[in-house]
Amino acid sequence: MFKHIPLAWLQLIEHKSRLAVAIAGIAFADMLIFIQLGFQDALYDSAIQPHRNLQADLVVINPQFQTLFSVKTFQRDRLYQILGYSGVKSVNPLYISTGQWRNPTTKIDRAILIWGIDPSQPTFVFPEVNQKLDKLKLLNRVLFDRAGRPEYGDIAVEYEKNGAMEVELNSQMMTVAGIFTNGASFAADGNVITSDSTFLKLFNTKKKSDISVGLITLKSGANRELVQTQIAAGMSDLRILTTDEFAAVEKNYWESQGAIGFIFTLGVIVGFIVGIVIVYQILYTDVSDRLPEYATLKAMGYSDRYL
Repeated sequence: MFKHIPLAWLQLIEHKSRLAVAIAGIAFADMLIFIQLGFQDALYDSAIQPHRNLQADLVVINPQFQTLFSVKTFQRDRLYQILGYSGVKSVNPLYISTGQWRNPTTKIDRAILIWGIDPSQPTFVFPEVNQKLDKLKLLNRVLFDRAGRPEYGDIAVEYEKNGAMEVELNSQMMTVAGIFTNGASFAADGNVITSDSTFLKLFNTKKKSDISVGLITLKSGANRELVQTQIAAGMSDLRILTTDEFAAVEKNYWESQGAIGFIFTLGVIVGFIVGIVIVYQILYTDVSDRLPEYATLKAMGYSDRYL
C-alpha cells in the first residue's frame, strides 16, 4: 500500500514556483549543451561541404594532407598513371590554395580559397559551375561564391546587375564570369573557382606538375572498393579515398587538431557539469527542507531504500 503513494510527484508539485525554477535551471543546462553541439556540427558540416560537392568516385591526396587550408601537393604524373588501372574512366587534377581578394569598395584584402580546375571536364556537382565551364577557358576568368562573407563586397549583386565585374585577386585584375553557392567555413570565408591556367598565373611560384587533389571517375559498373584497393596497392606513396573518406580526413583535423573543435567540445563538457551542479543543488535543497517529513515516514515504516 505504501508504494502506491506517488511521493516524488507530490513533493515536486507542492511548491509550484520552486518546480518552475527547477525546470528552468535544468532547461538552461540542456540548452547550453545542445547549443555547443549545434555549433560543433555546423563547424564540421561547413568544413567538409566542398569535399561532398566534388564530382568523383575516388580521390587521390598526399598522405600528409590534413586540411584544405594547408594542402600538401603531389606529382600530377602519378595521377595520370592511374588511367592504366582497370575500371578507371578518367582522372582530373585539382589545384587549391589561399589567395587575397580585394573588396572593390573598401579596397581591403581578405583571404579566400581558390580552386583551379580543368574547364574541359566537370569537377564539382554545382550546375551553376558546370554551365559556365566554357567561360573559364578564357584567361583571368573566375566564378565567385555568393555564400561567402559579406566583407568580400556585393559581388553577386553587381554581377547580376551588369553581367560581369572586374575584381582584384592576388594583385591581378580578374573578371567575374559567374556566381555559384558553396558557403563559408572556419577554414575559408569564401571560395573562388577558376581554370588551372588562371590559377597558375595567380600563383606564379607554383608548378603545374604539383597538384593538390586528384579526382578519379570510374567506368559504369566498376566495383569502387575493388578499384580503390588495387590502386592503393600500386600507389603506396599516395592515399586513395572515397569522397566520404576524404571529408572524414578534414573532419578529423578539426576534431583532433583544430583549436576550434576543442573549444566546442570543452563547451559541451562545461555545460554537462553545470547541469550536474544545478540538478544536485535542486535535489539537495528539496531533501534538506523535508527531513522532518522523511523522519515521520520512516517512523511509519517506510525503508531507507524506498525513500
